[in-house]
Amino acid sequence: MTTTRRTPRPRHAIGAIALGVLPLLLTACGGGGASGETIDGSSDEQLTEAAEINATAQERPTEIWEQLEPIGAEIPSDKTIVSILCGVTSCEELNNIFAEAADVLGWEVITLTTTGTPESVKDAWAQAVRLQPDGVIASGHDTHLYAAELAELVEAGVPVVQNSLSEQATEENGLLASFNNAVTTRAGGLAAAYIVDESQGSASTLYVDIPAFTVLAAVRENFEENYDELCPGCEYQTMDISITQVGKEVPNLVVSKLRANPDINRVMFPSGAASTGVAAALRAAGLADKVQIVTSSSGATNFAAVAAGDELAGQALGFYELMWLEADTLARHFAGVEPADLNELPMIRQTLVADNVVETEGLYPLVETYDDQFKALWGVE
Repeated sequence: MTTTRRTPRPRHAIGAIALGVLPLLLTACGGGGASGETIDGSSDEQLTEAAEINATAQERPTEIWEQLEPIGAEIPSDKTIVSILCGVTSCEELNNIFAEAADVLGWEVITLTTTGTPESVKDAWAQAVRLQPDGVIASGHDTHLYAAELAELVEAGVPVVQNSLSEQATEENGLLASFNNAVTTRAGGLAAAYIVDESQGSASTLYVDIPAFTVLAAVRENFEENYDELCPGCEYQTMDISITQVGKEVPNLVVSKLRANPDINRVMFPSGAASTGVAAALRAAGLADKVQIVTSSSGATNFAAVAAGDELAGQALGFYELMWLEADTLARHFAGVEPADLNELPMIRQTLVADNVVETEGLYPLVETYDDQFKALWGVE
């Protein structure tokens, strides 16, 4: 576990690209607004910018990606797809959603589980090679962990679709597509805008990271850049945890960190699953009225916690849309249709607060008619 304190950072292109909502064109780091005055860590102009980004992010989307055109060709139905899980509960839910899309297309899905450790991930990919499927989907673990197995699948002509990697799909790694990658993620920037807006520039944030999920490095960079740009005077610290500590040691680790740093008033989790048990630990420690929890890549547990007031805000990723997009990508490949530039598709997201959560029992589609929109692209009922 490591702890660092932020120092102001220069802007990089990823900050503006990844947010994808409004350009963060501030006149100076920490500069004043129209009146030249600041409110705690942000200028008036910066608070206005954060409020505009946050308001847009809380709107529920209504359309899937406009870049997708009808396939216009027959999609083969006799396909077997291997789905490799990442090791946390959210990936099991993603697998179930993909299975629904596969059922519409008449495909069989074989699920391979992992614990999230490098050894178990590599073993699952080796098993995928032995199964000789028509396609593979997976998430959360970069290709260096299973490079040899991936190369075997690519050599055999098996299309591989991934999400939540730091990598894009390239000729070198052989991926057919890589969604929610380091270039397209907006998760960190949207969370930063929410925290700055909600706290009115008075946040002191603890960022709890999971380095094992390498795509989260981009989320953290995206968060830090936009946090700096929107609230250069806000305090910031980080803490690293492991996958195996989630739901077990993390609550006590967070409470210990907060007791040692009493100025912290926001805790940010880039993976919603990592916040498991933390709200209860804050209540037991007498910190619930002082410290608020914010998550991105949030799941049903987070949705319920936000609705109940146990967590301040979450961030719903269009998981249904994402997994049906993966099915769409494979369908285009099997039908011999060139897909869109899949590296550039941003994920559909919505910032969730107590008054816009619509489901607390499970994941739900952000675009209510997502399935009808995909079926129209596929030419199926």
